[in-house]
Amino acid sequence: MRKVIGFITACLVAYIAAVFFYSQLNLANLPEMGVAVTMAMRWQTLQHDLVHMTTLYLPILIVAFAIALPVATLLTRRFVYLLKVGYMLAGALALFCVDLGLQQIFGTHLLAVTRTTVGLLSQCLAGALGALAYANIAYGGSNQNNATAYFGSKPA
Repeated sequence: MRKVIGFITACLVAYIAAVFFYSQLNLANLPEMGVAVTMAMRWQTLQHDLVHMTTLYLPILIVAFAIALPVATLLTRRFVYLLKVGYMLAGALALFCVDLGLQQIFGTHLLAVTRTTVGLLSQCLAGALGALAYANIAYGGSNQNNATAYFGSKPA
């Protein structure tokens, strides 16, 4: 049950973080065009994006995590002491692969912010945060003994 709750939480954390970074990085470009950006505008944009990106981006993120997290589980069994790092790398790589895959399929970046290095890294950070949430919930926070007990092995 902890893994299911962890997976749902991971997807939500990654989605909220990814949309937050997407919205704020897009808004960061507006002052260069002479458009004033208020805090109210930032909040409204974030709310709008959170609601309207659920139909496309959230399902893609769920599929990416459904692949990345089990792979991370297999890889971290041998190296329990790298549990959190392993999951964070898996989450970051999942969203990197999503962007790369969508770019190859559609011939363009579907998320405009991923055209820049900062934007792409922000999406990877969102994936890492979501995967870290999964590791903390599924394996009992920072207690490595929980992961060791689950996997049945001790760190090398």
